[in-house]
Amino acid sequence: ALTVQPSVPFWDCGEFIAVSYSLGVPHPPGAPFFIILGRIATLLPIAENIAKRVNLISAFVSALTVMFLYLITVRLILRWKPEPRTLVDKLAVYGAPIVGALTLAFSDTFWFNAVEAEVYATSLFLMSFAIWLGMVWFEKADKIESDRLILLIAYVIGLSIGVHLLSILTIFTLALIVYFRFRERIDLKSFTIMGVIAVGIFFLIYKVIIFWIPSMLDDMPAVPLIIAIAVSYGIYYAYQHRKRILFTFLMGVFLVFLGYTTYALIIIRANDRPAINENAPDNLVAFVKYLEREQYGEQPSPFKRRWSQEPTHQENYQKYSSDWDFFIRYQLNHMYLRYFLWNFVRRAGDIQDAPVAFIKAESGWGKASEFPNKYFALPLLVGLFGLYYHYRKDWKMFLSYLALFIVTGLGLAVYLNMPEPQPRERDYVFVGSFFAFAIWVGIGVSGLIELVAEAIKTEIRKVYAIAVLGVSIFVVPFNMLVQNWDDHDRSGNYVPWDYSYNLLQSCEKDAILFTNGDNDTFPLWYLQVVEGVRRDVRVVNLSLLNTDWYILQLKHEEPYGAKKVPISLSDNIIRRLGLVQWEPRDVSIPVSREVYEKFGIKDTSIINQGKITFRMPNTIQFGEIKAIRVQDIMVRDIIETNKWERPIYFAVTVSPDNFIGLDEYLRMEGLAYRVVPFKNPKGSPTFIHEDIMRQCLFNEPEGFYREPRYGFKFRNLDNPNVHFFETDRNLMQNYRNAFLKLAIYYYENNRDTSKVVEVLDRMESKIPNDVLPMDYRLRYDVARLYEIVGARDKFMKIAKEIEPIALEQINRDPMNIYGEYNPYVILVNLYEMMGEYQKAMVSRKL
Repeated sequence: ALTVQPSVPFWDCGEFIAVSYSLGVPHPPGAPFFIILGRIATLLPIAENIAKRVNLISAFVSALTVMFLYLITVRLILRWKPEPRTLVDKLAVYGAPIVGALTLAFSDTFWFNAVEAEVYATSLFLMSFAIWLGMVWFEKADKIESDRLILLIAYVIGLSIGVHLLSILTIFTLALIVYFRFRERIDLKSFTIMGVIAVGIFFLIYKVIIFWIPSMLDDMPAVPLIIAIAVSYGIYYAYQHRKRILFTFLMGVFLVFLGYTTYALIIIRANDRPAINENAPDNLVAFVKYLEREQYGEQPSPFKRRWSQEPTHQENYQKYSSDWDFFIRYQLNHMYLRYFLWNFVRRAGDIQDAPVAFIKAESGWGKASEFPNKYFALPLLVGLFGLYYHYRKDWKMFLSYLALFIVTGLGLAVYLNMPEPQPRERDYVFVGSFFAFAIWVGIGVSGLIELVAEAIKTEIRKVYAIAVLGVSIFVVPFNMLVQNWDDHDRSGNYVPWDYSYNLLQSCEKDAILFTNGDNDTFPLWYLQVVEGVRRDVRVVNLSLLNTDWYILQLKHEEPYGAKKVPISLSDNIIRRLGLVQWEPRDVSIPVSREVYEKFGIKDTSIINQGKITFRMPNTIQFGEIKAIRVQDIMVRDIIETNKWERPIYFAVTVSPDNFIGLDEYLRMEGLAYRVVPFKNPKGSPTFIHEDIMRQCLFNEPEGFYREPRYGFKFRNLDNPNVHFFETDRNLMQNYRNAFLKLAIYYYENNRDTSKVVEVLDRMESKIPNDVLPMDYRLRYDVARLYEIVGARDKFMKIAKEIEPIALEQINRDPMNIYGEYNPYVILVNLYEMMGEYQKAMVSRKL
């Protein structure tokens, strides 16, 4: 709770918080039970804002998960130490599991999930709850009342479907626990039967209950009715005739389905057309497509690893000699084992694809991305010893938890079949596997205590046992707590909220704002839906603009009174849209004289053209066939149908290949590029609206405004005690780009050197380089600007800071000699400007 994000985080969290507050419909396959929990949290006065309240759900359920891991480990150790009477035995049974539980609590992935409003913390909690119930059942299985625990497990699994499907994977561990409870002697036949039953139950839940029954309700409604009657009668019959196993099985099926009925929320709310209504699953056909994640494409066969046809994926596949090579090196090693070792050895840094650092991180990461954390691989070593010790002491339960470890680790790596590259790290997917290994950490410490006690027969063994436990707590979880605190403490991080607010406040009233991905869309949705900020702006996500349901919503709906997005295409055409074969060609959009006057254009040569003309490129290529996407068609249609009546913007985070060729007609205003009816004069790199840019960068509100108001917030960007993630740091480039363009504009247009220095100084004061380091090449541009306008002392300070960084770049990559910004050129120019001509000559020769 102390380290939870104080407001909206990046990625899916903004969407989940918004739909929790409004009971909306999130992206497929949805998380209705999580949304219900989130809605309850929004009503409780547990934090100062809605986002933090929903974030705190993850903190709370994560604490419960740690508790359940402790209780599970205790029960596992009690299997071979059933009556702990001596102090040593009590330390081994009740003390050692503390180490495993807190190791999970302070591990990298678990802690990351625990401080934001995502589904993975809640999913792991339900998984741990189900396994703990299984352990309690194991002890009470001789009593008929224990069947209630089986039924509760079934209901928990049913509820978990409404969060994430991770908990379904516990079926295999629970099946082994049940099997070993009733079979003293293990034989191949019975073990095979158990395996078939476990797979059958998994198939029953995953395929029949989750997908088939909803689809049959639409295609063959009589079939689900017959199934419901048959199950109901079966329950009645089994109860009347005391058929214990049949009754428990059928009631379990019923309770799984009962828990699953949280998904009714999706259809109910979709029919009410909330502001966020992804896929619009307001009927059973759309609902089944929603569950099956149809908009993301079909799940590829696990036996074909290099399946994606996307050009970037195809390019990366060439690095591997075969599907097997790709699976071993990328999907298994890079996308699972690397994450596993992050948590129990050490993560080298927080940049994308960061490797494992066993002792010391590789040099050259830079202050912002390198983690100084050191575990000395102790969690891994203790866990591996615990794995061995568990096998030696209780191989049956060991196999049960080994199944959990493998299915939620290696099994998921096989099933997910991830292509390369991924847009973000996916370690959160495998947290169930890390949970299982943390149990072995606790068992490992218990084993160490027992070994010490066996080696020392005298009374002093108590002291040694206490010492082993104390040292284990100190060198494993306590060390992890200390090491990981700073880079998991989000309590001062307001970057997602502020950046989203600044992007919305870059737009005029009733604007249409094209965004690209999760991080420039979901936090904006949060601000609009929850905090009521700039609800007049229609955020148009370009990725979703390839889907018919989203286009129809933009065309017909007015969330919170916002104006409809102007679209000329009929609904029938929209539903049939797909890739269109396209050769690059010139496209024109009319511009009236009144529009030119509105933008202050007086040049008659421009006005007489009466249109803008741009070359619209193709964006997709399959062999010889070139095509454009649905989103390209729609961007052009929206701009043309709008007839310049409402301002239209692209967020600065949108890639230029989504501009449909409008690059020359995009003027920077704040954090957005506005589509204007005149070309960028002479291709100037500072095609900006000076007044708007200055207001955005210099007017900083104390609170925030819900209505249009230029002025950016830069909270805590100058605070060295706040950890900024790679996503945060990358976004700083957009802020700095805005400052630099304004500074260059003043130099080029006004020759006002004082304003240039003022803008650069404000950039440094709001986003200090020693807190959020700037790329040395961009820093070089800042230094040159200071030198050009005569701020010699500031130039010299920056130049001396750049010199060692450029030299380090040369030492690491001596062949990096290409481009205007290669380190050799930078050093030559800096030395010449510094007056150190001897160094400049040496660098020039190099």
